[in-house]
Amino acid sequence: MTEELIELNEDEFNEQFPLAQNHLNESAGWVYLSENDDEQRGCLFETYGEELEFVRKQNPRCIWTLIDGDDGDQYLISGYHFANRIGYLISVMPLAEGKSIQVHIPMEADGDSEAA
Repeated sequence: MTEELIELNEDEFNEQFPLAQNHLNESAGWVYLSENDDEQRGCLFETYGEELEFVRKQNPRCIWTLIDGDDGDQYLISGYHFANRIGYLISVMPLAEGKSIQVHIPMEADGDSEAA
């Protein structure tokens, strides 16, 4: 079965897939503001150690991989991936079976991104 690739922008992703807080690292990146509270919290999980162990125990349909693209931009892609990974996010809502999502995150000229 072939998965349907869906491309979303960051706002669409944030609306459809609320993120779980990284409870293992108070200084985690990828700041997310929940609708249910006024506190910003880091949601990005590292690619090693205790944080990676936690990620690998999650529902595979809730895992998202932030990667460096070959074009210099970053991408958030559904699922657990190893190549070019920067970190992982965990959504509280799983991605539907048969779907694959990609979020293109253009990098600014100075190398900064709004999300990372």
